[in-house]
Amino acid sequence: MSGGTNERVTRRPRPAARLRAEHAASYVEGKRVSWVELFYDLVLVFAITKVTHELSDDVTWFGLLDAWVVFTPFWWSWVGAGILSNLTDLDHPLRRVRLFGMILITSMMTIAVPMALDGDGLLFAVLYLLLRLLLLWWAVDGFGALRLNPFSISAVFTAPMLVATSMLSTPHQRIAWTALMSVELSTTWLLRKRLSHIRVDVSHLPERFGLVVILALGMALADSAESIPNKFTTWHAAGLVSVFLLVTGMWWIYFDITHGAISHRLRTENDHSRVVRELLAYGHYALFACICAVAVGIRLILADPRSPAEPASAVLLCAGTGLYLAAFVWSRWGLPRSLSWIRFAGAAAVVPTGFLLHRQSGLALMSGLAVLVCVAAGIEFVMLRAEDELETPQEGGPVLEPAPLDGSRLG
Repeated sequence: MSGGTNERVTRRPRPAARLRAEHAASYVEGKRVSWVELFYDLVLVFAITKVTHELSDDVTWFGLLDAWVVFTPFWWSWVGAGILSNLTDLDHPLRRVRLFGMILITSMMTIAVPMALDGDGLLFAVLYLLLRLLLLWWAVDGFGALRLNPFSISAVFTAPMLVATSMLSTPHQRIAWTALMSVELSTTWLLRKRLSHIRVDVSHLPERFGLVVILALGMALADSAESIPNKFTTWHAAGLVSVFLLVTGMWWIYFDITHGAISHRLRTENDHSRVVRELLAYGHYALFACICAVAVGIRLILADPRSPAEPASAVLLCAGTGLYLAAFVWSRWGLPRSLSWIRFAGAAAVVPTGFLLHRQSGLALMSGLAVLVCVAAGIEFVMLRAEDELETPQEGGPVLEPAPLDGSRLG
């Protein structure tokens, strides 16, 4: 090879640099989230806040099960509406009015949550049936015909059965609704081939889910102050600082790399339905459950941060934090990257951290978890920036010629 300063060297950029380039490109093309969709997002987060408040009052195994049962209808309907709004144009007045109808029904379902948890679930179930019928109408309008898919199964079977079992006694209703919500979640997987043809806008859908994550994290931060008694002490002030650092670390973990990885997968995968199902529908379902668990743990501990954390609040806070760190590690297995071990290590470190600190005080536990999450986020940030700098040609140095993205390497 001959020398000279004008020599061009071809080198495949590191995966982190390629992913960041794709992430940046995803914001300059495609449709954007509309104002009416943001309205729905706010109502969804309000509903989730209501569920976490109810769970805070009954942190038992039955309380966890009941919270999951009433949380799932809100989330699964919102996911269905998010996919359909991605595939259709909301500028049409009728479609916009239909979405406003769903927002109204969701708001009324939120008010009916306490009744549903007390064994009077008829109103909640009827509202959910109306919500699923609107989604079915939207799906028929979008796909051009009534088809066998998760939208139709929910509207003609799951939601009507929820109404039919809503007048059973509390134990029997809990069993029936648990089974029905398990069916609701499984139909998206069992009928996955029915939606394998969809091609989503790769800018809109990740942005929509990312905005809801921001709202949920903000909810966890803002809602934490409600549990503080009227007598505000330095312990409470220190607790709020720990909560802020924990939520900020969670934000960084998601938006510095995870959000870009999702956009990258959508842009390079041929099967959009698989990415939407695994990373967005199911993946963010787990992510939201983790945020709810963390929010409940924070709410309980901040009531008295000086005392040792109760076992229930410590378990919720530690489990939510650990699973949040590990939520999307599996989805990056197909990416030829080497940073997954950071989140694995961070998630594994949550267990000894919780074991060592929960007997000291609630403040010590929250502070330890906040430091753990922030350290994991910081290590990822530094390593990614170091990789990016290796891909940036220095003045007078060789010019790097990026190789094209190879979607087949994503696994």
